[in-house]
Amino acid sequence: MGDQTDLQKTGSVQQEENLLDDPLQALKEESGTGQDDVHERRIAWWREARLGLFIHWGPYSLPAGEWNGEEIEASYSEHLMLRARIPVQAYEEMAEQFNPTSFDAGRWVRTAKQAGLKYIIFTAKHHDGFAMYDSKVSDYSIVRHTPFGRDPLRELEDACREEGLVLGIYYSHAMDWHDPDSQGNTWDYPGNIGAYDDVESWIRDEDKRSRFDHYLHRKSLPQVRELLTEYGKVGLMWFDCGGKLTREQGELFLTTVHALQQDCLVNSRVWKSPLGDYANTSDNQLETRTIRQDWENIITLNDSWGYKKSDNNWKSPVSIIRQIVDVVSKNGNLVINVGPTGTGEWDPVSEQILLEVGDWLRVNGDGIYGAGASPTAKPSWGRCTLKGQTLYLHVFEPPADGYLVVPGLLSQVKRIYPLAGGEDLEYQWLGSSDLVVRLVAGELEAKDGKPVVLAVECSGLVNGNAVRLLMNGDGASHVYDLGVFESEITGTALRYDTGKKNRDNLLDWAYLQDYASWKVRVAGPCTFAVSLEYGCGDEGGGSFRLEAPGQTILSEVQSTGGPYEFRSVELGELHFAEAGEYTLELHADRIAGTYLMQPRKLSLRPLHSSN
Repeated sequence: MGDQTDLQKTGSVQQEENLLDDPLQALKEESGTGQDDVHERRIAWWREARLGLFIHWGPYSLPAGEWNGEEIEASYSEHLMLRARIPVQAYEEMAEQFNPTSFDAGRWVRTAKQAGLKYIIFTAKHHDGFAMYDSKVSDYSIVRHTPFGRDPLRELEDACREEGLVLGIYYSHAMDWHDPDSQGNTWDYPGNIGAYDDVESWIRDEDKRSRFDHYLHRKSLPQVRELLTEYGKVGLMWFDCGGKLTREQGELFLTTVHALQQDCLVNSRVWKSPLGDYANTSDNQLETRTIRQDWENIITLNDSWGYKKSDNNWKSPVSIIRQIVDVVSKNGNLVINVGPTGTGEWDPVSEQILLEVGDWLRVNGDGIYGAGASPTAKPSWGRCTLKGQTLYLHVFEPPADGYLVVPGLLSQVKRIYPLAGGEDLEYQWLGSSDLVVRLVAGELEAKDGKPVVLAVECSGLVNGNAVRLLMNGDGASHVYDLGVFESEITGTALRYDTGKKNRDNLLDWAYLQDYASWKVRVAGPCTFAVSLEYGCGDEGGGSFRLEAPGQTILSEVQSTGGPYEFRSVELGELHFAEAGEYTLELHADRIAGTYLMQPRKLSLRPLHSSN
């Protein structure tokens, strides 16, 4: 489904990298682990931690995205061997030069702790097949293949134990470009399974199937066993590209881990969701949805996971903090990646970003650690998290009039105060379910754009109404954005895009019966000017309608120059005659091309109230 011609214009590199993101293949069924007592005990520390550090480090950090003096077209430097089709022998010779004498496990872990991160996930073996620990299964390791001769994983285990951080281990179980029986390397081994081949393409090929199964039992499973028996208590095993396995193969890895360490967590990429103790988003997915009770978002500080010398596209500390808050507000964990250099040091920009995030967490961490989703509605000014009987208001954009509306709170309030210190704040109620907090002028302005956090202590269990509140025109100047990732979609083919940068839209709108819907609430009569942001290329087109109770807005799809060239188009006005909850539905009226359009968000701008 979808516009393949237009999609090719968006770049083949990102498309191919997306094919390795297993969450897009997740099955729509309940978790196979079950919420039993063992699982609850296993996951408890992880729910409390909320924040982790990913470390992508291997011999690929030496060329740092370049080969033979040229930059290789790849977002991720750890994919260098695949993207440049580097022969095994040449990659081995490069890896022999890996001698990171500046590596200091203690400093790495202390910095992570100072940044407010509670667990570390270290790449014991990535897709290049090189073991970053003292493997007895294969000599292709940092201990036996390089002059460095030390075991970084062992040193990190010791440092984590000393500093009180949980050690997690990344292991690429399905992909190994060094091994003649694994997947991905078809330039040295033409008979291998290709890096982007799905399971159906090889499962009935006796040679490919049997050789791959041989690899799993000869190298992959034995290395997993040694990681879980030689490095003490492991908090979690983080597998990757498990969607390239059969379900039975994925279950074998899952049961192997739990047989060796019952309390060790396993992520869903051991195969794909519903397997594993928690689910993963796509790589670098910035727009997220709650995908399971326990889920994890993973992001880099720039674009690459491994160190890439040309990658200076840094995310700001503010954007990292907002991502933390957004993910925790949906009951998820966030893992932030660092790619150390070939000498074993962190890029100073990476370190500075993380330390600045840590400064914010030292003041506001109560609203993050052990916190989760709030039963109240998403506010226009930021996000809410909940821990026990305290609701935390993370204020991204303080309202200009100084009155902060907390929508959908149905519990009695005892007191409200800023976590950074200061006097209790005054508040009042707007109707029976919306709290209004009076901000102190000048004292609660966000510093450098970082969220200010207020604690709302409630009496008893915190209850709420999660339906988005749209305020009327009296004093409401905010434009309400309803992103498609907030919508519920219904139909045959319509789906959410990856959620990565500029991919926060819907895809594959090819059937008339498919539609997206949002629930909203208004506190009184009001009218909104409505616009829709979408992208549409030459292969798309048609017409659509926005429906609300008793009213319909029709509009023709306009070409925006491409499916990812987004443009906002004015649709008209919606009027709500009285207070209540309403459903907005976006439907296809006519599809003229291979797809209708790729919508990104509805925007509602208050005009005036009607009495």
